[in-house]
Amino acid sequence: MVPIYNAEATLARALASVYSQTLLPSEVLCIDDGSRDRSEHVAAAFEHVGGPPLRWLRMASNRGPAAARNHGIDAASQAYIAFLDADDAWHPQKLQLQLHAMQAQQLDLLGSHLCVSRTATWSPPPLPAELPIRTVGLWRAMLSNPYHTSAVVMRRDPAFRFPETGALGEDFALWLHCIAAGWRSAHHPATLSAMFKESFGDAGLSRHLMRMQRGELAALIDIGKHGHPLAAALTIPWSCGKFVRRLLLTWLRKRPL
Repeated sequence: MVPIYNAEATLARALASVYSQTLLPSEVLCIDDGSRDRSEHVAAAFEHVGGPPLRWLRMASNRGPAAARNHGIDAASQAYIAFLDADDAWHPQKLQLQLHAMQAQQLDLLGSHLCVSRTATWSPPPLPAELPIRTVGLWRAMLSNPYHTSAVVMRRDPAFRFPETGALGEDFALWLHCIAAGWRSAHHPATLSAMFKESFGDAGLSRHLMRMQRGELAALIDIGKHGHPLAAALTIPWSCGKFVRRLLLTWLRKRPL
């Protein structure tokens, strides 16, 4: 599933990584969140390369990535959903490794490592023959979000949706609610996805550090209200400390040498 908003410059790279999978998905959902560029034209080129059908789903207006992903969850026809942002890319073996692990260990939610590429291209690294998959509990997830959306495969359940509040961090809120509800969740340590910007303080939505922090705090507070007050009380100060660190790193990166 690929939510799209004015992504013509990066969409071909993202979709090429999908159609290069050693285990192809059954369908590719592109959710157009009110784009005004040639994103649909870029996607149309992949309708003729063979492989899974590409479905272009158009939102009535621009409502943000959470609403676009929820629209995709409703439209999906398969038991599992893999997310990919339009400016990220997958390792060719991502779906094969993750789906095998999910089925073998009966997992509901599985993430993997995501790296940052400082160039416009990415050469996927060779993968070790064996890597231990680690269970992710609620405490671990609240202390440090182990899931990047483009690295996640999850069981499709329309009851679990991204909150459409307009705040950043809606993905973090969903992962926490899934884990708190008893979903069997884990993390695969292999590098199976890449993003082409820093995870904070750079281009795209992630540059809005204050909005990111508000979204993270809102997710932690909400979990506290739903049966985990002690966990929220202990992890909120930790979250604030991480925010200060992000501010310092962003300032140092932008400081003239």
